[in-house]
Parts: sequence; C-alpha cells; structure tokens
Amino acid sequence: MDAPVELGSAAEVLLATDHDPFARGSLRRPLVRGWMRDGAVLWLGTDAYENRPYLSGLGEPPAVAALLADVLPELPSGQRVTLPRGTAPLLPAWVGLDGTDWDFRWTAQPFAPQPREDEVALLEDDAEVGPLLTASSPRASALPGDDAVRYWLGLHDGGRLVACAADTSGVEGVGHLSSIAVSPECRGQGLGRAVTAALVRRMLDAGCELATLGMYADNVAGRGMYDALGFADDHPFTSGLLQVRSRW
Repeated sequence: MDAPVELGSAAEVLLATDHDPFARGSLRRPLVRGWMRDGAVLWLGTDAYENRPYLSGLGEPPAVAALLADVLPELPSGQRVTLPRGTAPLLPAWVGLDGTDWDFRWTAQPFAPQPREDEVALLEDDAEVGPLLTASSPRASALPGDDAVRYWLGLHDGGRLVACAADTSGVEGVGHLSSIAVSPECRGQGLGRAVTAALVRRMLDAGCELATLGMYADNVAGRGMYDALGFADDHPFTSGLLQVRSRW
C-alpha cells in the first residue's frame, strides 16, 4: 500500500475533501497536520477552546481505518477523534474507540417560511435559556455564557421562553446552529422548526454560504424535524477517545 500523502495547510485539506461542508466547518481549528490516501482524508487540528489536538476524518470507513492505522505513530496519546461511523470496527485489534454516534447536517439554502417564524427574535438576555435547556435538552452542546455562543434566538409564548437556538459559528462563511430546544409541553407545535428556520435564514442573509448542525444519532424527534425542513443527511460520525493498547 502506498504511503499516505501529507497535507500541510487547510487549503490542501479542503481540496482533498472537495470543500466538504464538514471539513469547512471543522477547520476552525488551526491545522497541525493532514494525510490522504485512497479517498480517505485525516486532519489534525488544535481545538481553539481547549488547546488540545483533535483528529477529524472523511472517506469510506475501510479506507479511513487503513489510513488511521498508518498514521497512529504520529498521533499524541489520548487522541480525540471524529471518524465516519463504521470506521471503529475496522481499526486494528489493539485500537478501540469509546465514542458517541452523531450526524452532521447542513444546508446551503433557506427553508420555506415556517408558522410563527416571524415571532422568533434575538434574545438580549440569555438568563431564560438555562432553565429551558435543563428541562428540554440536558445534552445541549452550548450553554448560556459559553464563549462559543455568538447570540441566542428565542420564541416566547405568553411571556415565557418556549424555544431557542444558538449561533456558535466559528468559521467565516459557515454558520453553525447549536442547542435547539423546545419546552417539553410545547412540542409538536412546530416551534423547533420555527427557531431553526429563523436562525438558518439569519445566517445565510448575513453572508454564510452554509448553515450546519450536529445531532445525536438517537435523536428521533430532531431527525424528523431536520428531514422535514430539508437538511442534508449524508455524514454519520462517531466522536470520542481513541484507546490504543499494547500489541500482543
């Protein structure tokens, strides 16, 4: 098997991945190194918030697994990764992945106007967001006060916040939605669609070429909502910690 081709810049990673939406968004982390072979691409960046290396990958799982096996000696211990789902079982027997399954979704187009979307507004005070997330989305990826949050949008009903979404964009031209949540007693009314469509529209109107989000693979309700709106759904991933054991 040929040796991996090294990639030394974000531009080379983007070219190798054909400017894939996931690659574009993940390159908010300054690139350290990258590799490609047989259609698989891996790139190692530094997390802007935790200042730790993070490995991301794209390609068919067999090719990604083979490439990762070859570059393992180049990686630091305790490496965190995001790999195409199905890669982990194909890694060498002494390499495991303790990870979480999730899906990357994206759109380059605004969605059709949703009922009550015109009621969604910028939240000047995020104090209401915490209780809403606690009640409706305990696994939320962004919380009030996080440095990654640029702003929150919300929808009120009877003076109470019943739906919200955060802009956590980190790369010019790529918007990222996080912590989309609806109060449990208000679900089934289309409020999640309203805040999601409103935030996507706001991002694209502001000049973003893409609006992206990540969802846990077991989020059945969220999947139905994102499918109905029209988000692309072709990037299943597993993220977690590589466990490299001694060979026997």
